[in-house]
Amino acid sequence: MAQRRLGFVDQFRGLATIFMIETHVLNALLLSSLKSQQAFKYVDFVNGLVAPSFLFVAGFSFTLALNRKGDSYRRFSPELVRHLRRLLFIWIAGYFLHVPFFSLRKSLYGTSPEGVLAFTAVDILQCIAATLFILHILRVVIKDDRKFNFVVYFLFIFFVLAAPLSGSVDVSRTLPLFFAQYFNRLHGSLFPLFPWASFLIGGTIASQYVISHTDLSRSGKVDGSASKKILWIGIAATLAGLLFSIIEKRLIAEPHFADYSPSWFLLRFGLLLLILYGLTAYEAAKGEDSSAIKLFGKESFFIYVFHLVIVYGSSVKFPSLINLIGPQLGYAECLGVFILLSIAMYIAARIWSSLKRNDYGTSRRVQYLFVTIVVYFFISRPY
Repeated sequence: MAQRRLGFVDQFRGLATIFMIETHVLNALLLSSLKSQQAFKYVDFVNGLVAPSFLFVAGFSFTLALNRKGDSYRRFSPELVRHLRRLLFIWIAGYFLHVPFFSLRKSLYGTSPEGVLAFTAVDILQCIAATLFILHILRVVIKDDRKFNFVVYFLFIFFVLAAPLSGSVDVSRTLPLFFAQYFNRLHGSLFPLFPWASFLIGGTIASQYVISHTDLSRSGKVDGSASKKILWIGIAATLAGLLFSIIEKRLIAEPHFADYSPSWFLLRFGLLLLILYGLTAYEAAKGEDSSAIKLFGKESFFIYVFHLVIVYGSSVKFPSLINLIGPQLGYAECLGVFILLSIAMYIAARIWSSLKRNDYGTSRRVQYLFVTIVVYFFISRPY
């Protein structure tokens, strides 16, 4: 029997997508003087849950894919190869968004050292794709479910506990910069695997429990007792993260330790579990088949790429908000820009989603045509 699409997963990803737009608008357009005030620190903390949310939900998608595809994802089947090809596209797209010039020749021969660092820096798309690559390959290599789950739990703990050490060692001295960027933030990476991969792996672990207590064929609702267990674990993790962060601040003077500390991760992971509980409870009570938030969730990749180009621009040098307006707006004005941009993204996502639903073949041809045109001009443009 076909699995029902889980509404709370789309809700989670949709909320993360909406707050992602708000975060980027605020970071790009808010007055610098306002960013130094205490109010922005609270807003920035909430916005800081966006990236962990995307990674966490990607873990759910991994488990759902395994359940849906069964044995075909336990070997290098045509289905798995197609899926890995999609992950490769996402991984490449993450880098392409940071190419210094819309010209292969100029990017190769005219990029400054700062441009090289910006291009090789690991962003959220690379982190998601790389972590999912690791999990999929492990699933193929490790046939036994119990052994596979043991390795997943080990990686979850490893990426968290090893993060402080990884964050303090400049591995670019022994590894090429391209690979070194996956270890820490020393050279500009925003989302290195340490500790960010643990959010995705943690989502995989949480999803195994949640999905095993979910009616996948009919209602798509999570069992009430399972939801309460998520609630209590989320509360415990959040409180433990707060307590340990207080202790760490008193015992450890290293200012950058907080970016990699286990308490930093534990606090945010606990909050993700609380959000998950709230969405499963809401979905069980409402059970809406469609909503604007779910549309944002279903088309999150499309919206991510589209809105980044609008807010920050790209190597094509189209006008962007950060260039046209810059950091000179107050909170109310940023809210207005966020609302307008969200409406524009909703309309674009709805058109694209409708095309895929009604004429999937045409939508694929549009994708291939767009990618072909971009790659052609990127390769052919002179220095």
